[in-house]
Amino acid sequence: MSTEANEPWALDKMDRRGVAKFLTQYLDSDDTIKVLNINAPWGTGKTFFLENWKAFEQKNMRACVYFNAWETDFSGDAFISMVASIRDQLADVIGTPQKTEDILKKFTAKAAQTLIAATPAITKGVVKKLTSIDIDVVSSFIDQEGLTDAAEKAVGKLIESNKETLNTVHEFKIVFSRLLTLAAATCAAGEDLKPVYIYIDELDRCRPTFAIELLERIKHLFGVDQCKFIIATDTNQLGEAIRAVYGAGFNSEKYLRRFFDREFTLSAGNYDNWVKANCNGYDSSSMFELKMIKTLPSGNRMPILRHGEHLIPPRNDVEFIRNGDLNEPQLVIIALAKTFNSSLRDLSKINCHIKAIQANIEGPGFHFFWAAYLVFLKVEAPTIYGKLMGQSLASDTAELDSKFPPRSFHFYQNNLTVHELFFSYLRLYKSDPEEVINTLKENEHLPKYFMSATVDFANDHRKMSLYPKLVDLAHSIE
Repeated sequence: MSTEANEPWALDKMDRRGVAKFLTQYLDSDDTIKVLNINAPWGTGKTFFLENWKAFEQKNMRACVYFNAWETDFSGDAFISMVASIRDQLADVIGTPQKTEDILKKFTAKAAQTLIAATPAITKGVVKKLTSIDIDVVSSFIDQEGLTDAAEKAVGKLIESNKETLNTVHEFKIVFSRLLTLAAATCAAGEDLKPVYIYIDELDRCRPTFAIELLERIKHLFGVDQCKFIIATDTNQLGEAIRAVYGAGFNSEKYLRRFFDREFTLSAGNYDNWVKANCNGYDSSSMFELKMIKTLPSGNRMPILRHGEHLIPPRNDVEFIRNGDLNEPQLVIIALAKTFNSSLRDLSKINCHIKAIQANIEGPGFHFFWAAYLVFLKVEAPTIYGKLMGQSLASDTAELDSKFPPRSFHFYQNNLTVHELFFSYLRLYKSDPEEVINTLKENEHLPKYFMSATVDFANDHRKMSLYPKLVDLAHSIE
């Protein structure tokens, strides 16, 4: 890989760099924000965003820590995992002078004491261990006139233990602050100190108990002025996981607001740049005549009419080529991605599957839309895919329209949604070759988008029927 490709944001196709810059300036300007939640659905590029943001900030004289929560989920204790990541990564930032070794040892020692002091324990067990008295027995005499000294002793021990815990946590925060300040000063090299950014990724993939414990630790043990936490999650999914622990009626949204000072929703963004960069090298049957679309001075895009044709205006949901930047297959992918609301992770997989299918279709005339729609449907709606590819033919697109409001294409004299266009192919696929040939004989002036598919189904029904089989095979590629 080239040096340029290793630079932060070198592979950014969604203007994530601009988002990171906006959030950096916002975080650094407000001391009250200690924890920022980056909320985005699974597969929208949260890890790419955090890793590049971190790399850029490190080059910009800021100490940073990246903690993949899911990778340490197996360790059992969230606090130990967090301490280890912070210690090791900041040690690399600071270097190995004697001062560094001393503060790292203190940080580790205070972390160990804090773990012991702050780990929740069953109150009954603590009281019995400290006083040799069963709290259930003591409570049975609580309303009696002669309350024994044992109860007072037990309560006194718990208060004393709580004070010790608070002191231990306070001492841990002091050492933690010193470590952060040293790391920030090392990176600043004489310039103004910047708060250390601690990025936490994949929290929503962890065991619910681990995720809850980590959030609790961050709030109560790591909350100091010298750092800010940036936690990326599919927050809705995390909320569902928390409800699985506390019960269906638990208000997980309100619970999470205890930990997040602010939430920023990372949108899927504009698909165009991603598709332009990643979806190349496709053949197509050119059924759309996209060269006929132009941009008028007013900014509206309308197709040029041929002599004697009657124009039906494009609908608002029609996809257009934008200044010639996108070719026909790319335009199809964008229309389908918007229809099925695909994540970038799904798009990457879909792109791979389509390429595998094209590699296995021999000869010219690859029907890109037929292949692409089948792949999208298989990935995004496998149940509907199985139903439609079965023996019976659905009479309309109602179910698809309801679950996946479609984008459209404009064909001079009519508009067709992507679902309607797919059903044109599906009817040909489920027809006998003789039926397709008769369709051609009875309709000599079919629109080009339909004529191309009909001719190919009539001439080589076996080849056109191979597409769904290849889709099923490609679906196993990850």
